[in-house]
Amino acid sequence: MNLSPTDSKLSRFAMLCCLALLSTGCQPASDSGAPAPPVQEVQAPSVQANAQGFADSTLAHQLLGSWEGSGQFDGNRLSLTRAWTLELGGQFLKADMLVTMPNGATFGALMYWKVVGEGEFEVIWMDGIGRIQKLRAVRDVTSGKVFSDFVDPLTETGSESRRWEFESHGADSYVERLYRFSGPSPELLAEWVFRRR
Repeated sequence: MNLSPTDSKLSRFAMLCCLALLSTGCQPASDSGAPAPPVQEVQAPSVQANAQGFADSTLAHQLLGSWEGSGQFDGNRLSLTRAWTLELGGQFLKADMLVTMPNGATFGALMYWKVVGEGEFEVIWMDGIGRIQKLRAVRDVTSGKVFSDFVDPLTETGSESRRWEFESHGADSYVERLYRFSGPSPELLAEWVFRRR
């Protein structure tokens, strides 16, 4: 897939918008067709997997089904869809995602979540550009928010510390936010609101 500079920037948004909103250190293939650099894997700590998986997970059962979202990133209004399903006997929570950019181009990704401890998840991200990444997400006991801190090496100013955050608003909506940590307090870069279809 050949992407214009604008599409390339928006496709990075798609990766960042759902955990995977987490950078991989990869760039899309160049217009010359050169292959993308090797994948940078973010290692999640080795933790005994929860035998129950998502079978009794309130979070998973709130997410199951189809969702539509919208939000703004880098001055562009984007439309998003997600379909959340339980896979392999409830051991994995799968998110099948599609981002539609202002010019009509689309960007797809899959994400698989696995419970690895109380409020801890290992997440595998795969996208339509060929990137794959493993990362760790944690659910805050007090707020109920799920978040992942990471370093994004794909920014225009070099690497930046960022946080992706997920907040459920009951069974019919949730919000994702992306923050940059470049000063004493986090700066909100983007917010996307999802509603059940």
